[in-house]
Amino acid sequence: MKSRMFMTRSNNVLILVHGAMGSHRAWHYQVEKLSTKIKVIAVDLPGDSKAEAPKAPKMDTYVTFLDELLNEIKPNKVILGGQSMGGAVILSYSFQYPDKVDGLILVGTGARLRVLPAILELSQSNYPELIRMVGKAAFHKRTYENNKPLIAEVAKNMALISPQVAYHNWKICNEFDVMERLGEIQIPTLIICGDEDKLTPIKYSKYLNEHIKNSSLYVIEGAGHMVMLEQPDAVNEAIEKFLERF
Repeated sequence: MKSRMFMTRSNNVLILVHGAMGSHRAWHYQVEKLSTKIKVIAVDLPGDSKAEAPKAPKMDTYVTFLDELLNEIKPNKVILGGQSMGGAVILSYSFQYPDKVDGLILVGTGARLRVLPAILELSQSNYPELIRMVGKAAFHKRTYENNKPLIAEVAKNMALISPQVAYHNWKICNEFDVMERLGEIQIPTLIICGDEDKLTPIKYSKYLNEHIKNSSLYVIEGAGHMVMLEQPDAVNEAIEKFLERF
C-alpha cells in the first residue's frame, strides 16, 4: 500500500480516501497541513498501479481494506474522509462498522452516484479519451484553463490506473445508492463541495446535508469536483474547524 502519512502525538487518525481513477496524491495539501493536528493517512485503494491491480475490485474489496488498516493501527478515534467514490467507500464502511467510526468528511460525493454510460464505455474502449474527458469535467473552468501543470499532473496519475480497475471504479459508483440509509448516520459529518462541481453537483451535497442529522455543509467557490486540489486552503480550514470536535 502506498500512502502519505504524518505522525503526531494524538492517537486519533484521519484516513483520506481518493475517488475513481485516483490516488493518495489527491490529498497532498490536506496531508501536509492537517498533520500538525492529527495523524493523517491518505491511502491508495487496491489497484493503485497496473502491477498491483486486482482483477475486479468491488466495494467489499475497499471496505475490507479499510478495516484491515484500522485493525492494524488501532487508533483512538477514527475520522474518515472520502472524495467522490472515496465518499461512497467511507459511507459503506460506516454502515458496516458504525461503532468504529467517530466522524465523516464527505467531499464532492453523494448518496447515489450514477455514471454516464460514456464513461463506462470509454474505460473499456478508449482510455486516453476517458482521461481527457474526466480531467476536463473534474475541474472548475478557470482551473482547467489557467492551471495546466495541475491538469497534466492529475492526468498523469490517472494514467497509472489500469483501464480494468478504472472500469470497476466507475461500476462501483454506478451501483452505489444509500439514499434511504442516511438517517442511520449519527456521528458528526462534514460535507464539502465545489460550487461548480459537474460530476457530483451541489444538489448531491445538499441532499446529504438534509438527511444526515449531525452534518454541516461547506460550498467552496471557485472549485469543481477536485475541490481539495483547486481550493486547498478553504478545504483545510473547513476540516480543521471540524476536527476541533474530536
